[in-house]
Amino acid sequence: MEENKKFEESLNKVKEIENFDYKSNDFDHNEFYSVIENIAKQNNTIKNNEAENIIKNDSSRLIDKKFIDELEVKKNRVLDLIRKYDPNSDMVKNMHEYDIDKVYAISTYLINVYIQYLHDMTFNFEIKTEEYKFLNKILTRVIEYNGDDVFNYVDFYETVWSNVIQQYESDRGVSSIKINIPIKKILILHHLIKDYKVKGITEEFRYFRNILYKIAETNKLFNAYNIIVERIKDDCKLWSNALDEVLSNKDNVKDITEVNDEIKKED
Repeated sequence: MEENKKFEESLNKVKEIENFDYKSNDFDHNEFYSVIENIAKQNNTIKNNEAENIIKNDSSRLIDKKFIDELEVKKNRVLDLIRKYDPNSDMVKNMHEYDIDKVYAISTYLINVYIQYLHDMTFNFEIKTEEYKFLNKILTRVIEYNGDDVFNYVDFYETVWSNVIQQYESDRGVSSIKINIPIKKILILHHLIKDYKVKGITEEFRYFRNILYKIAETNKLFNAYNIIVERIKDDCKLWSNALDEVLSNKDNVKDITEVNDEIKKED
């Protein structure tokens, strides 16, 4: 409740920042900056909470558990490393600069591994038979492709859609078709069909709406995971800055020691 009250106060104060006469009046820039900083922090918290809720509600339905678990392992490896090398710990304070650089390089590598694994995410994409027939028709016989889209279509058809056709042809009595499709291919599919037009509230309209909704669901979940990635990257940036501060303090101590040594020599 206290946090909500402070956030409300900051929102009210923002109006003063927007309407302030900066030409004729002095102002407390520290106070104004503090207000903006508080709002940014609160917005970040809200964004992260929303992302966590999306992941909690949708990930088990749209992504294989094995992938989710491994993604969590890769995320925790990054966090475990930066916790292990706490800049406030005696272990880090006693490390040589080149050793700290090595630890930082390892953290960068682990973050990149985590991000790459996320970008290889695949989704459980299920469409009803009627939706499949509609999508197959517009992809293979209706939509016109320009020079750039031809290559996207060939890629999507050869890696995904030909398998979907084969799955349907092997059992035409199924009510729905389940596809395991990478996020990159979902983005290609959306790019290929997004400009297709339907008229009125027809069956085609409903099929098209449902397919676009399912694409949007996967994108929303993928974007939620990316918000978590950005949070981890921000944590690592703060950690890196703290390590730099440790090194800076060491350099200052070294400089003072050298000056004292020189003074002693002169004495």
